[in-house]
Amino acid sequence: MAKKLCLLAFIGVIVMLASPHGSRGNPAQGGDTMYKDNSCVRCHAGILEPLRISSRYFEWHRSRHQEKGVSCDKCHGGDPLADEQQKAHAGIFRSSVRESRLHWKNQPETCNACHQTVVSSFVTSVHYQRLKGVGLGPSCNTCHAHMATVAIYSPKETANLCAVCHDSINFLPPRPEIPVRAEEVMIALQRATAVINWANLLLATAQRNGVRLDREPDELKQAEGWLKEAKVNWHTFNLDVPRKRADEAFRTGSKVRDGLRAKLSVH
Repeated sequence: MAKKLCLLAFIGVIVMLASPHGSRGNPAQGGDTMYKDNSCVRCHAGILEPLRISSRYFEWHRSRHQEKGVSCDKCHGGDPLADEQQKAHAGIFRSSVRESRLHWKNQPETCNACHQTVVSSFVTSVHYQRLKGVGLGPSCNTCHAHMATVAIYSPKETANLCAVCHDSINFLPPRPEIPVRAEEVMIALQRATAVINWANLLLATAQRNGVRLDREPDELKQAEGWLKEAKVNWHTFNLDVPRKRADEAFRTGSKVRDGLRAKLSVH
């Protein structure tokens, strides 16, 4: 059964990669038809030079923002209905300019349009209070980079990023235990995510095969809720809470996984 599941997953990846543009449509045509009336997407899809401007479009095109219908103007400003360049670019500023929606002081407000729970957690953190007060601290882009096409998920990358301030020669007292604990939380989040995904695959197989299910679906939903809570609480940078919730999600997900494996083995 496990070999069969792995084979199906592998075939799915191969089919996706075999498509010339994956699941995102033709980049030369501005991607999904949802953007056909968006002048920002239409124009930038055809720009070849300068290279940096062209690359920004393709970075957006492979992002979750593009998938979710978040076009350039939602974060950068401007008028997506204007055909003239000057009118289309009205209100757009470099991120280093205080008026920009992507200036580090404005990022929480901009991101809050879609990511309310995460932003609500982040603005309660000591990190944000220091960033807002003296301008020293991580902003949204510190971990999620431009358009969130790159995010810090690797435990080692997380530890290294935390060490920049907490275990370096600077104005802060050395706290080498903070990067270590942050790395452990990221490991716990990934471990919980993996076992929940595993349990979901088994649950789908059990449902297809008509296996009798008891509390497994409810318990798996509970595990998913704890994992989601852990990921949101991570943004407070109070490392004890997300670690606790991630471990609860892992234990419950493991219980569901083992129960389903046992049922499938005798079915």
